[in-house]
Amino acid sequence: MTYVLSDIHGNLRRFESIMKQIDLQSDDTLYVLGDVVDRYPDGIKILWGIMKMPNAKMLMGNHEYMMLQAIGHCRNTEILL
Repeated sequence: MTYVLSDIHGNLRRFESIMKQIDLQSDDTLYVLGDVVDRYPDGIKILWGIMKMPNAKMLMGNHEYMMLQAIGHCRNTEILL
């Protein structure tokens, strides 16, 4: 089976609920169409989980792009975080 997911925006409760509902099997594929981060606090935790899934493919959404731009901006400043 093929599944498609997008715009989870760091909502771990919603992500876990969806994963429970689809009961992803080893011969299934999950496509994540981006916007995993932003708005709710668990975006990075969800990203790490998706990265560990051998049958998940993810595209970067505009919110991931903005996050990477912000991280790059912080690295180029002299302010220590």
